[in-house]
Amino acid sequence: MAELPDPAGTVLLLAPSLGLGGGIERYLSTVVRALEGSGAKVHRIDLLTPGHHPTPAAKAVFVARALAVARRHRPVECLLIGHPGFMPVAVPVTGLARPRRSFVAFYGTDIWGTPSLRRTLLMRLSGASPLTISSFSAGALSSLGLPAVLPPGIDPLWRRTLLEATRQSSPDLPSTVLSVFRLSDWRGKGLPELAGAVVQVRERLGEVRLIVAGQGPAPAELVELLDRVQAELRVSPSDAELAELYAKAGLFALCTRTRVGHPSSGEGFGIVLVEAQLAGCPVIAPFSGGSADAYVAGLTGWSPVDESTQALADLLLRLLSDPVRCAAAGLRAREWARTVTEPVAYAEQACRLLLGATTSSGAVSECRPVSHVHSADDGQVADSIPLR
Repeated sequence: MAELPDPAGTVLLLAPSLGLGGGIERYLSTVVRALEGSGAKVHRIDLLTPGHHPTPAAKAVFVARALAVARRHRPVECLLIGHPGFMPVAVPVTGLARPRRSFVAFYGTDIWGTPSLRRTLLMRLSGASPLTISSFSAGALSSLGLPAVLPPGIDPLWRRTLLEATRQSSPDLPSTVLSVFRLSDWRGKGLPELAGAVVQVRERLGEVRLIVAGQGPAPAELVELLDRVQAELRVSPSDAELAELYAKAGLFALCTRTRVGHPSSGEGFGIVLVEAQLAGCPVIAPFSGGSADAYVAGLTGWSPVDESTQALADLLLRLLSDPVRCAAAGLRAREWARTVTEPVAYAEQACRLLLGATTSSGAVSECRPVSHVHSADDGQVADSIPLR
């Protein structure tokens, strides 16, 4: 395999945050871990860290640091722009850093919510190529050129925890449906529809538990809804607690609504679907969006025929009425997810795409990331802090 050219290890990353959680932060951290484990040197500039807010002063410091690092380490092999909101500063950074390759990451609602004319103009000025996480989001960005697709990776330690989670199921236990997402985004994640569907299914099957988990705080309206439908809430569970929830659930459901207008919503990939499958839990994915890449339809998971509560209830009823089918799907899900999240293969994919080279040692770092449940969204932290 080709060795990384000198100084090919030099990567400049403009990142929205570090230590605050969110899908885009987790995505970029996994990419950094893969590159560094393969010998690359990553210079990461974060806009926000814990205790800091996206004030004009913070943004000014971020820009100054980015320009200084670009000047100090030029030329760099790759410039990775962690959010399209950073495009204005990426233009002068590109001029200083003179990267051989340059990418701008489209991870979450920015796939739909960034004004197309503005992002097209800025990308042409910077010379960056779009980088995204699924074939669906690549299609949504096709007007910008041919996007590169690098799906989210799973931290090796977290992956091992999920694979080792003991699957717990019994015909004597009530059916359990689990959903995981950032709690502040409960409407966009389709919780009202999921709750309504579970209520309908209970009328036919009796006791069905609905458990909702995610990074808090929990909005008062969310708590009231769950109280009305007698559902359970787990606010900011630990990694161990989340793994146990995945392992005990009969089905995992992510019911994100796809909305192009304001406020926009959609699922670029749905990494929680892969996490659930690593723990042996079959999944129900959103009707539309990038989640089609996160499971195998009909074998490890399913999706409803549309976004309605009734369609979701029909699917839940069909699956929960057939525990043997769900158990078999869970076994297939764990094996499929184990294969597609293999850490060394992911590192090689990241190096091939971002650096135009492959690793020589196959070494993969196992550094501990920020709490995993914080990533149960599509980058809401990043969406709130653009440099526009």
